[in-house]
Amino acid sequence: RRGFSTPLLKCVDNLQADYVMREVHEGICGSHSGGQTLAAKVLRAGYYWPTLKGDCAEFVKKCVQCQKHGNLIHASATELHSISSPWPFALWGIDVLGLFPIAKGQVKFLLVAVDYFTKWIEAEPLACISTDNVQKFVWKNLVTRFSIPYAIETPFRLTYGADAMILVEVGVPSFRRQHFHEESNDDSLQAELDVLDEIRTNAQIVAEACKQRMTRRFNFNLKPRTFHEGDLVWGATGSARRNSSEGKLAANWDGSFRIRHALHNGAYKLEELSGKIIPRTWNSTHLKTYYS
Repeated sequence: RRGFSTPLLKCVDNLQADYVMREVHEGICGSHSGGQTLAAKVLRAGYYWPTLKGDCAEFVKKCVQCQKHGNLIHASATELHSISSPWPFALWGIDVLGLFPIAKGQVKFLLVAVDYFTKWIEAEPLACISTDNVQKFVWKNLVTRFSIPYAIETPFRLTYGADAMILVEVGVPSFRRQHFHEESNDDSLQAELDVLDEIRTNAQIVAEACKQRMTRRFNFNLKPRTFHEGDLVWGATGSARRNSSEGKLAANWDGSFRIRHALHNGAYKLEELSGKIIPRTWNSTHLKTYYS
């Protein structure tokens, strides 16, 4: 066949085309380049077939090494789901972080609880994740400390109605102390209680508007990725699970895994191809399709 890049191109069949792509892409002189670059190299080598460009793109997509060392996906795979918490310390989110490099006491997990209203964080390092450890964490850090949520919003809350005053205000009263009248202050507080419902309603409207703006901004760069039971996927390796001896040449993705159960909001249960169940739930943000 006469060509533009070279005077003559040799036409090959399907078997020869597969050999040419494999040798150029991952052979002794291969560089695991992209589909368009692979097609250009094949043409410069003097080979041609009618579906050259599409076959090269599909071949690169199925390359195991290219998938394993592919770039991490930073775009969110699911929409933002806002959670409303109208009362401090009424709703907590608990999650397990890790594995981390083993530290003193063999701890390698981090159990974190976040209050959705005040964003207050409680965390504790653990050596293993078990039901007893989680129950002890909840009792020690949440129940015993925040059993009266309306009275303990932050460590600086006036829980018992006492006014914090620095020592210098005793000898030289500040403007606030000079103009403070207990009776008029109580009357003002009672008057403010009558309009408290309106203030709460306005605050709720502002909070909902803020959530909508945040959701629109978050979903602007959304790239949905959904999987079904039985699909093969790659899992992001993460810095804690990488082989430290490989350095920057370590693979970004591990696998392949099979989708065992598809939960809600982008959560999935995985299993290995041998049938061994992966103990923790994976989010679609850390998964990508395995092409074979």
